[in-house]
Amino acid sequence: MVKLLIADDHAVVRQGLRSLLATETGWEVVAEACDGLEAVHLSEAHTPDIIIVDLTMPNLGGVEAISRLKSQKGSPAIVVLSAKEDEFSVSDAMHAGASAYVSKGSSADELKFAIKAVLKGQTYLSPSVCGAYLKAESGGLSPVQELSSREREVLKLLAEGKPNRDIAKFLHISPRTVDSHRANILKKLGVNSNAELTQVAIRYGVVS
Repeated sequence: MVKLLIADDHAVVRQGLRSLLATETGWEVVAEACDGLEAVHLSEAHTPDIIIVDLTMPNLGGVEAISRLKSQKGSPAIVVLSAKEDEFSVSDAMHAGASAYVSKGSSADELKFAIKAVLKGQTYLSPSVCGAYLKAESGGLSPVQELSSREREVLKLLAEGKPNRDIAKFLHISPRTVDSHRANILKKLGVNSNAELTQVAIRYGVVS
């Protein structure tokens, strides 16, 4: 039995995917997550073979979630299912450890094909994002890819307008550590304020 976990912040999408995947013999959806952080916790509890991940989710974004999921024991395979088709989103997800990137504009058959390819140890990219991925790879890393996993988490929360004390509480670190991460992020991104930081985060798909 192939165990699957669905991570998407829209209930209707999760319900639709569950119904779709149930039509495939030998596949079972063992859990659903409404954000990246819940996906990480549910993956630890259910040890799925495949996790279908959206990139735009609250609390912990898709790219950061992929990085955490790939560090888990057993390292579940990741299939991204996203409406984002820009080069930075595709490249960031694949560099984080995704095995497939499927556009939400794809057919149900294409998603199933991608999952089957991943189960065989192969990589799959929707035709609509292949050009974007090649463009990103030929152009080098985006500035966001230069950040550590923790710095990406802090960047996302800062870009969402959360104050440092709330970020510290959410990530279980001290406010001083948040300040240090913020300083490093500003330096690496070449910006001087939270407003500029937010613009970069939006441009490269960290937040919508």
